[in-house]
Amino acid sequence: MAENVAKRLGQELGDMRVAERLFPGWVSRGLPDYSCTIHSAGISFWSSLGQAMGYEAFSEMPAPQQGCYAFVGDDVRSDSVWFHKETGQPVLLVEFERYSGPIDEEKLRAKADSLLLAHHRWGEKAECAVLAYWTRGLRDLPDHDLLAQRFRRGYRTAAMQPIAGSAVGVLLVYQFILNDAGEARWRLSQIKQRGGK
Repeated sequence: MAENVAKRLGQELGDMRVAERLFPGWVSRGLPDYSCTIHSAGISFWSSLGQAMGYEAFSEMPAPQQGCYAFVGDDVRSDSVWFHKETGQPVLLVEFERYSGPIDEEKLRAKADSLLLAHHRWGEKAECAVLAYWTRGLRDLPDHDLLAQRFRRGYRTAAMQPIAGSAVGVLLVYQFILNDAGEARWRLSQIKQRGGK
C-alpha cells in the first residue's frame, strides 16, 4: 500500500499541474520570503494535496502520546498528517523545511527524527513519511541517504534515549525549487523527488 501512496504522490507532483491548480499565485507570481511565509505555504500545500487526493488532511497535527515512545523525546507536531477517511488511520506524515545549504543539514536531520518519532507514536500505521524541503534555486543538496538511514536505523534523543528505526513504511524526500520572480518574490517552479527508502 505504501508503494501505492508513493506512486500517486509521484504522479501528482511530477508535472506541477496539482500545484498550479491549488496554488496558482505561488506558481505564477510567487510569494515573498519573510518570516514563515514559505513554510506556511508549504504546510497549506501538503494538507490541500492530501484533501485533493481523497484523504482527511490536517496541518500542525500533534502525534498522540501513545506506544513505547509516548514519553521519549520531545512533543511532536507534524506539519501535515493525512488520514484514511473510512478507517481514521494515518496514511502520511509530512515535515516541510527551508534548506539554504550545509548550514541547514542539522535542521533537516531533526525533521527526519521528528517524522520517525511521530511514526512510532501513530503506531507505525502511516504508509509514508515525507520530508520536503524548499530551496532558492537548485543549491547544494543535503545528504538524502543519511536522512533515509536515520528514519530506517533510528537515533538517540538529546537525553540519549534510543529511538528505534522503522521497518515499515517509507521515507520520501522532495525538493521544492523556488525561482526569483522579481520584486522580492519566489515562485514555485519545480518539485523533485530526491529519495524514497
